Amino acid sequence: MAQPYLHGHHASVLRSHEWRTVENSAPHLIPYLSKPSLKILDVGCGSGTITVDLASRVPQGFVYGIDPSAEVIEKARNHAADKGVTNVQFEVGDINNWKDLNGVEEQGFDIVHAHQVLQHLQDPLGATKEMKRLIKLGGILAIRDADYSAMQWYPDLPGLREWLDLYITLAKRINCDPNIGKRLHAVAMQAGFVRNEIETSADTWVFSTPEERAFWCGVWAERAVQSNFKTNALEYGKTEDDLQKIVDTFRELEKAEDGWFVILNCQIICHVTA
Repeated sequence: MAQPYLHGHHASVLRSHEWRTVENSAPHLIPYLSKPSLKILDVGCGSGTITVDLASRVPQGFVYGIDPSAEVIEKARNHAADKGVTNVQFEVGDINNWKDLNGVEEQGFDIVHAHQVLQHLQDPLGATKEMKRLIKLGGILAIRDADYSAMQWYPDLPGLREWLDLYITLAKRINCDPNIGKRLHAVAMQAGFVRNEIETSADTWVFSTPEERAFWCGVWAERAVQSNFKTNALEYGKTEDDLQKIVDTFRELEKAEDGWFVILNCQIICHVTA
């Protein structure tokens, strides 16, 4: 059975995913891409923009992207074709059922990468253990996830606090942890890595310029009333008016000349040494 995904795959959700690149979403991984022949598994690859970017950086290597959604895998394949990148493969798949995937083998990859994935899983520890199994000796596991509780914005609009509290509540209702970023290293330790095998770092997405605010606020103004977020919120007992207030608040932030929105992303690089 597929795991519930709070966001769903509405166009507003995919638009934010398709904005992502290695540079803006996997900076912790860049120092480890110096070998052109690396074999990489991208778990929860979504529309494939990071995946294809990774493949372009390892021209003699190979990148395998998996995602449970057939809809986004098709988009990923089209994106690779549009970019003319051929050393990449996309398949519908789940990390917990990796044995069903042709070409995915235990200790078969130099790098396993997951971006904003663990926060959406009911068993992030189990998934981390499975990812660890797929990495060669000397390889790495690279994970990055946000910590929703650490998000900040200005001006201090009350509606944004209500939105964030609602988001965290809805995520926890389906047994997900939207704040998992702060404990990625702890999850990795529970999965079998020792502390000195784990590098920790953090990075931010900052939406401050008019163009950046228009992008981020526009994405969430649409998500609030058109994506699976709306469905989950209504099931929880919120009303259409409640959701419209979220829309109005994001539009207010978008128009604020002094406005900004900051997302903390926590990152780990785990070295497989034994």
